[in-house]
Amino acid sequence: MRKWATLLLLWGVAWPAMAAKTLSIEQMEQLLIKLHGKPDGKVAGELDDVQLTERASLARLSRWEADFPGTRARQALMKLADMSAFLNPPAVDVLRDPAPDVETQQRMTWMAEEYVKSTIMRLPDLLATRETTHFEDTISQRANYSVESMRSPGVDEHESLSALSVKPAGVASATEFKALHSTGETSTTVIYRDGHELLDGDAGKRMKEEDPALGLTTSGEFGPTPGAVIGDVIQTGVSWLRWEQGSSEPVAVFHYAVPEGESHFRVGITSGGKVQALYPAYHGELAIDPETGAILRLSEVADMAPPHEKMQAALVVEYAPVTIGDRSYICPVRGVAFSETPVPGAGAAEDSAAPIQTELNDVAFTHYRVFRSETRVVKGGSGASDATSAAPNGTGTPDAAPPASRPQ
Repeated sequence: MRKWATLLLLWGVAWPAMAAKTLSIEQMEQLLIKLHGKPDGKVAGELDDVQLTERASLARLSRWEADFPGTRARQALMKLADMSAFLNPPAVDVLRDPAPDVETQQRMTWMAEEYVKSTIMRLPDLLATRETTHFEDTISQRANYSVESMRSPGVDEHESLSALSVKPAGVASATEFKALHSTGETSTTVIYRDGHELLDGDAGKRMKEEDPALGLTTSGEFGPTPGAVIGDVIQTGVSWLRWEQGSSEPVAVFHYAVPEGESHFRVGITSGGKVQALYPAYHGELAIDPETGAILRLSEVADMAPPHEKMQAALVVEYAPVTIGDRSYICPVRGVAFSETPVPGAGAAEDSAAPIQTELNDVAFTHYRVFRSETRVVKGGSGASDATSAAPNGTGTPDAAPPASRPQ
């Protein structure tokens, strides 16, 4: 299991080519102090060639965005933090407390299993806003195949795994390479009702019609993703990694690795209109509240086997308390999805030398509120009463709960 922990630490090497300037979190903080008060474009330009060597927490990103509210600077900071999402945290965020004994570790992972079964799958009916910022690099030709989200056997239609999806085949008009950059933002409504995660039908249709380039997608953050991971981990086990400092209390972090034969991480590779389903091995981390078993952070990194070893697919989801109605619940607040896909025929003599298409999504969940159906009694001419309820697309009447923001 120690081998897998090392691989996770070094996985960032497989990401896009190293930038000219690599910085630790401490060095990044010093750079931002120097850039404070500079024009938005100047700040973004200074950050373009930076790559972090340590993970930037959600709290840090929130502070950075507050200090640099300009659009270009905010997107540059977001990209930097998202690209660091699978790295180890800085030493200042790692607690030096001794590892818990084996019995305590087993108790914490058992509580996480019970948490998924009894708590996260029983959230109230709710509405939330999913705000997605899409980043990609530009190459001379788009991929003629895709990696798309596929459902695991036995998983409900609305409970798909949080797999990754690359835009379907097509040839772009661009002829020059452009580094990873934002190509747009979308905002859709997520409906969680009767234990199922739904996407508002009208919003989903508009997103596809207005922004077909937003090819990298995730779903299942409200339950299926942690449920699928925990289901696999029960069979394969976990290993202790470290204590991390949470927003207020220590967080227990475990590493897991699921072999190909036990994996439910299903990836479909589309080529020539045909889909080849794969179940690659994958690994990642689980950050658990040691007192309640609540999952506060989870990552999934696919380990693609030949002949697809040049492909990368990974995601991370972070959870935190949000207010819905008059109660607090642990809900997803941020997600990062990343993929790298070789592009056959884009100026390469053979597929092994094909350039790599990189895509990145930053997903923020905001404006949580209770979903309530609205019923209206209408008296007809005969004196009969008809009950008219909310439309089936989920446009009920939410209460006036305050929007949830990224935790500080």
